[in-house]
Order: sequence, then structure tokens, then C-alpha cells
Amino acid sequence: MPCTEAVRVARGTLVRMGYTIGETELPKPGRPGNISGRKAGAWSPGAGEAGEPYDVQVRITCSDRGAEFDAVTREPLTSRLSFRHDFPAALEQVASRRVVQPRVDDAPRPGLQISLRPLRGSEASGEFGVDLAALGITPVRVEIANRTGRAYAFRPDGVRLVTQEGQRTKALPLPGPTAGLDAEHRRRLRDALIAEGEVAPGATLKGYLYFPAVAYRRATLIFTDQESGEEEGFRVEF
Repeated sequence: MPCTEAVRVARGTLVRMGYTIGETELPKPGRPGNISGRKAGAWSPGAGEAGEPYDVQVRITCSDRGAEFDAVTREPLTSRLSFRHDFPAALEQVASRRVVQPRVDDAPRPGLQISLRPLRGSEASGEFGVDLAALGITPVRVEIANRTGRAYAFRPDGVRLVTQEGQRTKALPLPGPTAGLDAEHRRRLRDALIAEGEVAPGATLKGYLYFPAVAYRRATLIFTDQESGEEEGFRVEF
């Protein structure tokens, strides 16, 4: 891939793995480029806070044969071993992802439309006015649009996020790790929580859930058909 595409792919890979992008030095002929990233350390239930942040450096070297990537992290040994496997896999996923622009006249698709998007770094800080990553929190924006003729019941505790290592994680309860914030910021996070309830035909439900600040690859959700009482499971890839 060309150098310009390599920079986009490398940055997208770090974001996918839960890092906030830092300094970016673009590659040039005869000189590699570098991209730095950082994410909160592992959450410690005993200490009630995240550990020291983890840093990563990605070097991009361009030549006639294409772009080569070399990533180094300062995480603990176990995490470094996982990183050696996770980074190439995430890099391949980002590189192969094709962006499709919808046509203006595209009609909304029928069905239960579900969107979950983790907010990281400056995007999360801009939304809530506080550095949530420093508290070990990743806010996840949830939007559910019911384009069916049936009503569904939604429960936030039926949402699980799956980490890059395959561990299923439930949302953090409030106040939980937000106890150290001032009253105004705690209120903003509480008011933004997505509500439990019925999603009627044609209705849309929006809000946030808060998860530990680690890298995630997918989410799973459970809805209940109000008419039949049957549960239906859904999966959303990040």
C-alpha cells in the first residue's frame, strides 16, 4: 500500500486497539515515519483506579515494495506477548476494511438497526468535559432504531463488550469509578446513560454505557420480542 494509506491504516489500528493517537511523523523517502499512542493501564479493582498508562510506537518504512510496520509497546510482559499477536491481526482488519458511501436516495433498511461506538481520547473528553480514559473508562455510544412492526424490550445489562483477548465484559455501574469527579460531571455521565425500556416500532433509543478502558472487538446485545416473549441476540463488530 502507498505511504499515505499506511499512515491511515496504522492510526486506525491503534484506535481499534484502544489507544489515543499522539504525535505523528509522516514517512518520507529514505526516512521512516512514527506514530505514538497511549491508553490507560489495566483497571485495578483493589486500588479503584487504572494503572500506569501504556505507550506504543509504530514505525512505518516505505519502499518500492510497499509499507512495512514495526510496533513496540511498553506494556507488561504478558500484554506485550498479546500485543505481538493482536497488532498484526488488527492491522489486517483495518487494511482490508472497505468504506462504502451510501447513495443519497438509499432508503433506510428494515429491521432492528443497532449502532455501538466506543469513544476514545479527545472525542470522549469533548463529549463529557473530562478525561475519562484517565479514570479507566471508555464511554460507548448506543443507538437503536426499530424499523420493524414489532416492539422490543431493551435492557442495558444485556449488553456485553468482547475484548481483543475474547473476554466478555459488562458495563461499569455508576458511580463506580466516577466517584472522584465533581457533582456536575457525575450528573452528566448519569444523565447520558441509555434507559431500559421498550423500543416501539419506528422509535429510536439513544444513550451511553461505560466500560473499562481496554481494546474491544465486538459487542453482543439481547432484546426481547414483546409479543412472543422470545429473546433475540445481536452482534456488532467494531
